[in-house]
Amino acid sequence: MSYILCSTEQNDTGVDSIKIEEYSAVLENGVSLDSVVGTYCGVLPPDVETTLTLNADDTYLLIRTFKEKQNEWEKLRGTFQVLDGNILMLVHPLSGDNIFYKVRDANHIILIDSFGYEPPIEERKRITF
Repeated sequence: MSYILCSTEQNDTGVDSIKIEEYSAVLENGVSLDSVVGTYCGVLPPDVETTLTLNADDTYLLIRTFKEKQNEWEKLRGTFQVLDGNILMLVHPLSGDNIFYKVRDANHIILIDSFGYEPPIEERKRITF
């Protein structure tokens, strides 16, 4: 359930891009907002293509395409927060449900559960970035 930074050229609000060289997550002391802004892409089991755009104004756009459901898709917008422990919390305003990601490094994030648990290594090996 890992994502790789796939673009910093443009995001959904037209915020100026930040060159990838400037992305430096401070993993020892927590991440900064500037270090996570960008677009992340990944494929989650079972075959869900996911694109997550994090904007400098603390908003996000999450698009998930479900390949097993004839390319049915959903688009979620909301705000996100950078929490202690390199955790990103995405808040969906309509449902109030939170989605959590952990920043692995300057170019990767991984989907975690609300307790901070990452998926087993075997499951991560089946993931395409």
